[in-house]
Amino acid sequence: MQRLLHAIYWTLCRWLLALRYRVRVTGLDKLRSLKGPTLVMPNHPGYVDPAIVLAHVRLKQPLRPIVYEDTYRFPLFYPLMLLGRAFEVPNLSKASRQSRQQAIAMLDALAAALNRGESLLLYPSGRLTRTGTEVLGSARSAAELLQRCSRVNIVLVRTTGLWGSIFGCARTGNVPHLTKTLFAAAGWLLASLVFFLPRRRVEIEIEVLDRSRLPGTTREELNPFLEKWYNQRINAGAPSTNGIPEPVFVPYHFLFGPHKGHFLANTQGNDDGLQKIPAKTLAAVDDMVEVHLGRPLDPEEKTAATPLDDVGLDSLDRMQLSQEIEQRFGFSSDLVTETMGDLYRLAAGQAVAASTRPAKAGPQWTGRRRSAEPAQVRGETIAEAFVRRCLASPADVAVADPLAGVLTYRRMLVGASLMSRRFAKFEQNAVAILLPSSAAADLAFLALHLAGKLPVMLNWTTGAAALATALQTAQVRQVITSQKLIDRLGIDLPGAEMIFLEGLRKGMSKREQVAMLLATWLWPQKFLRELPRQQPHDPAAILFTSGSESAPKAVPLSHANLLSNVRGAIAAIGVTRGDAMLGFLPPFHSFGLTATLLAPVLAGFPIVHHPDPTDARGLAAALAAHRATVMPCTPTFLGYMLASGTREQFQSLRIVLSGAEKCPQAVFDRCQQLAPQAMLLEAYGITECSPMISGNRPGAIRAGSIGRPIDGYEILIVHPERMDRVAPGEAGMLLVRGPSVFHGYLNYDGPSPMVECEGKSWYRTGDLVAADVEGNLYFRGRLKRFLKAGGEMISLPALEEPFSKRYPPGENGPLVAVEGIELPEGRHIVLFTSVAITLRQANALLVEAGFRGVMRLDEVRALEKIPVLGTGKTDYVTLRKMVSP
Repeated sequence: MQRLLHAIYWTLCRWLLALRYRVRVTGLDKLRSLKGPTLVMPNHPGYVDPAIVLAHVRLKQPLRPIVYEDTYRFPLFYPLMLLGRAFEVPNLSKASRQSRQQAIAMLDALAAALNRGESLLLYPSGRLTRTGTEVLGSARSAAELLQRCSRVNIVLVRTTGLWGSIFGCARTGNVPHLTKTLFAAAGWLLASLVFFLPRRRVEIEIEVLDRSRLPGTTREELNPFLEKWYNQRINAGAPSTNGIPEPVFVPYHFLFGPHKGHFLANTQGNDDGLQKIPAKTLAAVDDMVEVHLGRPLDPEEKTAATPLDDVGLDSLDRMQLSQEIEQRFGFSSDLVTETMGDLYRLAAGQAVAASTRPAKAGPQWTGRRRSAEPAQVRGETIAEAFVRRCLASPADVAVADPLAGVLTYRRMLVGASLMSRRFAKFEQNAVAILLPSSAAADLAFLALHLAGKLPVMLNWTTGAAALATALQTAQVRQVITSQKLIDRLGIDLPGAEMIFLEGLRKGMSKREQVAMLLATWLWPQKFLRELPRQQPHDPAAILFTSGSESAPKAVPLSHANLLSNVRGAIAAIGVTRGDAMLGFLPPFHSFGLTATLLAPVLAGFPIVHHPDPTDARGLAAALAAHRATVMPCTPTFLGYMLASGTREQFQSLRIVLSGAEKCPQAVFDRCQQLAPQAMLLEAYGITECSPMISGNRPGAIRAGSIGRPIDGYEILIVHPERMDRVAPGEAGMLLVRGPSVFHGYLNYDGPSPMVECEGKSWYRTGDLVAADVEGNLYFRGRLKRFLKAGGEMISLPALEEPFSKRYPPGENGPLVAVEGIELPEGRHIVLFTSVAITLRQANALLVEAGFRGVMRLDEVRALEKIPVLGTGKTDYVTLRKMVSP
């Protein structure tokens, strides 16, 4: 019955196609003697050729086509896909671990189908012909199937005459929009009164290929062979220009005479913008590509226009390489790269995410009530402050993001309360959160507090080793996260129970949601009565920081620490409830947690989240759409925004709060150009201090200063060794004390971060500062051996440790050492070594040790001997001078 349905269906297809295409098939008789599984492999000149091939190339058993999901799920085609039992191939235009696994699983399924005796229609190139000639490049599917299926029949199909059709790339140089093209074709069909549509001549040549004729079944051997066969007509003297077939124009109306039509040359990428990318970034990307290829790149391949297919990287290779570049350089994009230029731009943070859409604020955001009332926190614990804010301002806009839309405080209270019921059932008190800046992260954090749990904020950019250490240090088993994020990042947390927010939402019934919503109207005080029993000095969050050791240290911050810091920061910069904030700093940063989660939500001014701090264009668009007036940021991310945004997009800004690293003068200057009405306030903070310690005030900005201490802090500047006060204006080590300072690391047996001085206990920052007569602080350097880049702390001892283990000191002293400096244009970290090791090998060793993102080397410098002090210890002062320009 199924064969009869197929026969009737394809007979109708041939009749319909004959209205436009006059098809001549040669070699069809060769298929009659075929028995068993068959792999039919055509070239792919246009969207229409699969229908033409399936309608005219008939085997004794149904031929199952392999179709990409975008086409498979196209509403008009979907029923036909089901009827034809087509194989759906996942779309690999987005880089993710799940997509890669799906592609590998699909290859397994195709091989299994062939080995079961089925016949498949596979396009070896995996994409439309771009220039009229078939280019397989590094495509792997045909080679892998032939390797796994040794007894399959091989049928090659060459279709000619379609180059120039509206269903191909000849007319515009780009892949046609399928929906628009179908409507256009249908329109011309009707305009030509159906039966008078001019016909295009199409030839289909079939060859049954004996396996012995194959040069091999690796893609390096098979693909050039197939390319030569598909392009044989061109090589045999068919009309062409420089080896590219001339497109054939066939009019779409019987009254139009024949003419050549108009075609645009196919264009590739160019080198625009690459001149702005540092040479060491370009070299690093070239090096990573060479590692994948196992060969050096030719000079002509190191151009932006070079397709990665031509280099030898197929879709799975490109996906893996894109993810590795994201991990190394810290930038992300949804797109799998297609050219070398795409890789360069991704590494430099110039790639645009595929999911980026024009930012829209929505009527609820734009119509929100604005108030000049001072922003203030109402409560002594986070849960209390959150509930009191929700009850005081239930209809006010609280947060927004692209996924959740706009949430009022009432909706936040409902969502957090429903989540808290689930979290309260967890046995352990400490529960980890692994989420980007988002409404979901806000709700998860607040829901844990409503459940009486302790949030542990995980930093996924530090790599698998640091994440495992963090979980062990905090003794955490459950991790609240998103399936989409885990898939995107490719993170594995062995031994941890992943609590996916997508699953939590599905488990919340409409009845439960309505009941909770009614409670906010009818019994609002019950939310206060049901608050967990928390005290101000109980831990409220655990964050992690790397100092001079390789393992991250757990920093427990109390309710009093965090809320006092929020109050002090708000008072310092003068935020009101009429302000609106753009937040993109991740909540695993103390700056992100305090400034872009706790401050706006608890103090009562709205925030719009953007999950990707490297998406400069998206951030600038979100800023403009939501008319944000306040923006906490790091100089690195601010620099990206200023480089890609316009003056119009920055018009609403009133305050830019810059922290986490020193702000270069170039960023100040650019900000003044694009947002002259905004005040760029540079601030200073440390995770252990919740984090803000000092900052410039509106109307009292001091150039080069990190401002005055915020309310509640007492500071002391002392000589680093003698521990006595330094003279005014003299640089010394900064000591701080106050309600925002933590009380010690969690499960840490190292030296205490506190020191006794002048009869008081102080937190020893390890940073050198100087103070002027007005109390403004000026940062002078760091005593600890760490740098900062993109707001991330980079531990030089941590980077050195894997090399010290691999190359331990000998009788002549150390063999390796790592030193680095912070420059206006960025950090520069050097591995000094007396053993032979390349930069590629060195960074590979760091990846093997679990380091990711900013934790990498910029240079390897060979020395005959590592300089040492009289005690035998490495002389880092000398090495630092060697790094300095």
